[in-house]
Amino acid sequence: MTDPEDYPLLRGQTALLAQALRLVSRDGYTWWQVQTAPVEKVLAAVKKLDEKHAVLIGPKARAIRKEARLPVAHLLLAPVSVMPPEDPPPTWPMLLLATQELPGERMQRVEDRPLTWVAWRKEAWRATYVLKPDQRGRWTWFLTKEFHRALLEEALAYAAEGDWRALVGHMKALGNLPMFSGVWSQVQEIRRRVQKLWGDRHLRDPSGQWKAPPWRKAVEAWPKAPLSPIGMRLYPEEPPRTLGEWWEAHRKGGGG
Repeated sequence: MTDPEDYPLLRGQTALLAQALRLVSRDGYTWWQVQTAPVEKVLAAVKKLDEKHAVLIGPKARAIRKEARLPVAHLLLAPVSVMPPEDPPPTWPMLLLATQELPGERMQRVEDRPLTWVAWRKEAWRATYVLKPDQRGRWTWFLTKEFHRALLEEALAYAAEGDWRALVGHMKALGNLPMFSGVWSQVQEIRRRVQKLWGDRHLRDPSGQWKAPPWRKAVEAWPKAPLSPIGMRLYPEEPPRTLGEWWEAHRKGGGG
């Protein structure tokens, strides 16, 4: 593959995080850089990165370069499904991973600075997920401290106010996060904190029995266990499956 239009798009944010986790923890892509390109210039940006670092080569060519101890680079584009609703969207985030530091780039080692990925929040691309070892030394994704704290504070505020409708909606939304083991542990902490606060103030009836909180069904709908990147489907079956398919649809839709 040498044409940017043939670049395969990932099916969603969870797929991108799973792919990055595999590349870092299993394949030795321990250098990283996050950058953005104007959406209208994304094809040119991918082509330029390929000219500089061969990000579009196939698996066999990657293996040959790795065996020759040459830098091997991988490019991951933010999935179409997480792009902001503007038409056209403002910028397209890209994650550049490599087995060695790439010349001319501001690469960082995951051991020195954990890999941080973005999501579209509050009308901007903001750091949202961080890849780092857990307490057992296994690589996994966490929510950034800032985002985790914001989600916790919002949940506690609803619980303290007794605003169960808002709390149910908030807890349902938490269940849609990419539940890798780090995120899973953080979301479970939010649940425990909410349970304690809500229970202390709202759950006891005059008989001293505990009532079921109205948001319990929201929590029951959460995944029952953390996600594993092994065997996860990474690519969509329906268009747009490649950058070229997206670009063609984008142009026909009047965005280009």
